[in-house]
Amino acid sequence: MNNHTIHGRLTRDPELTPRKNSDSSDRVNFTVAVDRRFGDETDFFDCVAFGKTAEVIHKFFSKGKEIVLWGEGQIHSYEGRDGVKRKSYSIFVNGFDFCGSKGDSKAKPTETSNEAWQKQQEDIPF
Repeated sequence: MNNHTIHGRLTRDPELTPRKNSDSSDRVNFTVAVDRRFGDETDFFDCVAFGKTAEVIHKFFSKGKEIVLWGEGQIHSYEGRDGVKRKSYSIFVNGFDFCGSKGDSKAKPTETSNEAWQKQQEDIPF
């Protein structure tokens, strides 16, 4: 079983990569900083989301905002420019929840983040 659940803050604004053609979906990349339970250390998780999830994260989250997310961890091997083989680790987001105060989002001031998310969720085909 490969399930990860993390709660932390975004270290930068999510970067959206729009669709190149109708066969692909939007992709968003972002990093979440998670404080360890004991001690003063922090772990940084690279995260990737696709489709409607990517669109909503891009719209409602920005640097410093809290997020709870769950997904599958994947290790990628690649060769760096210097010819050295390297590995990177990412969490592919399956779902997320809003957390923090109501004012912690880029949503319109007339609606809360959860209300806006529920409107977006109605368009999700599954």
